[in-house]
Amino acid sequence: MPPLNPPKMDLKTKTEKFVNWFKNLPDEDQDELMKMVYSEYKVRDVVRSFSAMPAVQRQTVFQRLGLPDELLTKIPAPGANDAGELEVEWQEWNTEKK
Repeated sequence: MPPLNPPKMDLKTKTEKFVNWFKNLPDEDQDELMKMVYSEYKVRDVVRSFSAMPAVQRQTVFQRLGLPDELLTKIPAPGANDAGELEVEWQEWNTEKK
């Protein structure tokens, strides 16, 4: 598998290399990768929405959704990250009931 971030390549070249690599993957791997990318996009969109809310509104929404308060500290405050880049930490949620 080629590295996804080869050094000193322009964006067009990197994109072409990635697309060629992606096309050569088996269909099930392509499908899985597309699902992962879409999930990442949805998560980042939710984080952007929460980060745009004032703290009081965000806390109210979290309480209504039953989300842990510790998540509040992991989402940047409004205006804290105007560059549009968000850092999202992936954690697997244990959905099994015991």
